Amino acid sequence: MWTGAGVATIVGASALGLVTVFGLWRRLPAAAAYALTASCGVGVAVGGLLVQDDVGTASWVVAVVALGVVSPVHARLVFGPPGRAHVVAAGPAAA
Repeated sequence: MWTGAGVATIVGASALGLVTVFGLWRRLPAAAAYALTASCGVGVAVGGLLVQDDVGTASWVVAVVALGVVSPVHARLVFGPPGRAHVVAAGPAAA
């Protein structure tokens, strides 16, 4: 059991995830934003598995893949598409 390393990994991945979705989500290209959120999900999964005793191989595979896939999907659903919005503001109404 690697409790200290697991907690540090969870905290680091969570902090990077917060910075990504709240600060960089609209500034990064879509591929970079999705890659960062996926890596944060994987980091949380790895940290969670490091703090547990007697974790099997299947747990490592399922947790890492599941959080690696679900994290970017969740961020996309909550925060909308990453990158700049392609919306043109309406001009003044013509009289």
